[in-house]
Amino acid sequence: MSDPAIDGIHLTKKYYKDFSPTDLQWTVSKVDDDFTLYDLFRLVYHANLMTPGIFSTFGMSQFDAFWEQINLGRDPNDTDDVTYLELYWHLSYDTSITKKTNKSTDQKGTGIIGNNKNNYWDDPKVGELPNLMSFHGIGPGCPSADFHECNDNCPKDQGYGIEFTPVNNLKHLPIRVSPEINFFPPYVESDREFHRTGFKLTIEPTLWCFITSIFWELTFGGPTPSGIASYAKEIYDSIDKVRKQLKKDRDEENNNNTIAG
Repeated sequence: MSDPAIDGIHLTKKYYKDFSPTDLQWTVSKVDDDFTLYDLFRLVYHANLMTPGIFSTFGMSQFDAFWEQINLGRDPNDTDDVTYLELYWHLSYDTSITKKTNKSTDQKGTGIIGNNKNNYWDDPKVGELPNLMSFHGIGPGCPSADFHECNDNCPKDQGYGIEFTPVNNLKHLPIRVSPEINFFPPYVESDREFHRTGFKLTIEPTLWCFITSIFWELTFGGPTPSGIASYAKEIYDSIDKVRKQLKKDRDEENNNNTIAG
């Protein structure tokens, strides 16, 4: 039998049978291709039978409600946009703001709605790496399709937010881990000399980090599935309201232009 302290944790569909609470401190060195979100929940369910209340240490205080939901069938209208789920490290840099100078070195697009007077640059010397990984879905498509005309060099996959997706619609998806972090700030001032160093860091998550990172994302919208659904409805209703108002404003503007013409 392998020693997790030396070999790390190998997550398989049957791993839950061998789980010990002491495993939480060791790194996850391998995840089988068929290890799904449901398998992770089953692991925590059995861990809780061994150590009641252990799910709270993973940041999911209402685990029973999510366990009940994930045992439901997929919703009839669920789509297959996402092909797998991914854990990855997200490095964020401090942002420095400079006034635009109307020179060629200004940023062409900041992505900041309603403010086109400033440049927003990442500080390559000051960054922050959280102790939890980020978690999202990956599916076919180009991440930059909305910003440029795609070509053969475009990435073939893009990320999807899954924090408002019911877990019964995610349970069949395998989980992948991307342990490498690229220390390449993307928004360095264009008029200063900066060379990419190629510096990469590989950090394999502990089993506790693996589980908690996923549960943290799944409870982002609320501590229970019903709370998340209510919060999501509020957001969608607000978006619909804004869209209707924008359409109304455009229609009124077109009518006024027609009358004036």
